[in-house]
Amino acid sequence: MAKVEYCPIDLAGSPERSIRIFLNGVPVAVSQGSPHGLSELAIGYLLAEGLIADREGLISVREEASEDAVFVESVESVDAAYTPLHRVTSAGCAQSALLRGGRIPDPMPLETASAFDPDDLLSQMEALCRKSPRRNTGECVHGCGVGAAGSPELVLVREDIGRHNAMDKLIGQAWLDRIGLSDKALFITGRISSEMTLKAYRAGCPVLVSRKSATDDAARRAASFGITLVSHCRDGSLRVLSCPERIVAR
Repeated sequence: MAKVEYCPIDLAGSPERSIRIFLNGVPVAVSQGSPHGLSELAIGYLLAEGLIADREGLISVREEASEDAVFVESVESVDAAYTPLHRVTSAGCAQSALLRGGRIPDPMPLETASAFDPDDLLSQMEALCRKSPRRNTGECVHGCGVGAAGSPELVLVREDIGRHNAMDKLIGQAWLDRIGLSDKALFITGRISSEMTLKAYRAGCPVLVSRKSATDDAARRAASFGITLVSHCRDGSLRVLSCPERIVAR
């Protein structure tokens, strides 16, 4: 017989808020997401959109928890041609205004001399599943991690109710901590979309790995970006969808 558990609303699930992101006072996006790690969320999103790039040009990042808002000040400003997303996007996903507007720059494919062992990728994905504290308590969150080539461990782990936001938080924290991603792989517990390949590309990360699947458009964009896209990384196997030359067994 099924066990039924009744929970009050405040204990029913993961917290979710409408989070507003501002750059130099200009509203850039509104995202449904987890109300923690807002600074790295904002920085990761701005990096993915190409709105900031100069680490030395960052002036300040201020969270207003009572307003569910993040205010970023930088010497870089929003381009006049950029159309911000003022509406609330789907849960856990601050959508890319670049993709929505069809304004994807011609990519210069990423290059790296690093080789990634498939057993290490499997170990790093397992480490991500172990080190996602909210995910392991039953909350409906996705985990995202980053690990170096030649190591079974992870350098950083971040979580959010949405996989896009989890990735923004991870990339944003790495940028704030001055952790380069050019010789590392990004891991995500959820499905990989085309927007996520753009995020990895903007972050300069040459390998993107999912525990689940990837869309066909994600695979096409990954190939054009010079990103090694790996899906179904679990249970002792994985699928390489683009740029397979970086996956080399030791």
